[in-house]
Amino acid sequence: MRELLYYVGPGFLISVAYMDPGNWATNISGGAKFGTALLWVIVLASLMAIGIQITAAKLGIATGKGVAQLCRERLPKPLVWPLWAAAELAMIATDMAEIIGAAIGFSLVFQLPLAAGAVLAGISSFALLGIRTAYRRGFRWIEFTIMALVGVISLAFVFQMALAQPAAGEIAAGLAPSIPSSSALFIAIGILGATVMPHSVYLHPTLVQDRRQHQIEANGDTEAVHRRHFRLESIDTTLALFGAMFVNAAMLIVAAASLQGTGIETLTEAYVTLQGVFGTNASFAFGIALIAAGLSSSLVATMAGQTVMDGFLDLNVNVWVRRSVTLVPSLAIVLAGFDPTSVLVASQVALSFELPFVLIPLLWFTYQEDIMGSFTNKTRTTYGLAVIIGLIVVLNVWLLYSTLFSTGAPG
Repeated sequence: MRELLYYVGPGFLISVAYMDPGNWATNISGGAKFGTALLWVIVLASLMAIGIQITAAKLGIATGKGVAQLCRERLPKPLVWPLWAAAELAMIATDMAEIIGAAIGFSLVFQLPLAAGAVLAGISSFALLGIRTAYRRGFRWIEFTIMALVGVISLAFVFQMALAQPAAGEIAAGLAPSIPSSSALFIAIGILGATVMPHSVYLHPTLVQDRRQHQIEANGDTEAVHRRHFRLESIDTTLALFGAMFVNAAMLIVAAASLQGTGIETLTEAYVTLQGVFGTNASFAFGIALIAAGLSSSLVATMAGQTVMDGFLDLNVNVWVRRSVTLVPSLAIVLAGFDPTSVLVASQVALSFELPFVLIPLLWFTYQEDIMGSFTNKTRTTYGLAVIIGLIVVLNVWLLYSTLFSTGAPG
């Protein structure tokens, strides 16, 4: 157990990508419109995510490298530059969603204008970067901080679930696959298609390197050592993403219990309605959880941005400079008066565009025996991952098309 606890951490950093503000709107919209009918979609999406993230961790453990670095080393230069550009745009879009989500949380909890909430979110994100000094000793203090924020999010939804008192029968019914209508299909595809975030796939192989190096120094660079690491990291990832699944499911269940039939579309409307249904404590917990989700996701997105630049370009940019550059678009959009919900949707479109550019290389590299050695994917694993990745890519392309060229959900 002591050894397992030592390995717990990277999976929880990754898990915040699955409960960031960009996911909140979809879950709340699904619960408000269709009750618990789409709960099974969250479960399916989480299982798919676990497979993807365990594969990403395996790549890092087997090779000591990440997807971005392997792209630079293994792919033609004319292909590397577009991959890097797409990844950087995805990092900016990710950070934009996280900062705006935290800004909404600050503005709701403290009754501030959204612009003031955005400034508070920016200041808080810089404060979290103070933990960056922990890099000299590894990722442990960063992991503890993120795990604490994930704990805040989880406790907030445990509290809201206790207030909502959902019927066990309704939850069970939601686990049975069903699509009530064509508009429910639109939301279900949104939940599935936005399940895996590009930055989580780029970052996970890097997060396992601290422990990988420690184990090599202590026990040698052997297959048995790496196998043990991989087994324990798989447990860490599975536990963390099951936790993220609970948070997402709780969002949908609470929305189903309190918002169904209200026509709620935005996080602000959900906050106000929760206050009216369950009281001030419920809405306060909602707002605090949104702040924690935005800030934790922002820190992880900054780390992922460094991984991308270092991997593709072999260039290590100062974290404070990186944070400043990616913060500017978020603040500018809020201060310019753009609708935050529309911006969140636009950020998800950008992330959907990037997803194939990281998942397909991940599948390709983990299938190559000269890269992975004995960790090479088995044929059935490759086929299973190919189906999952193909489904995610198709759904994201569909979402991209429907968002750009349609007026809304069908039906």
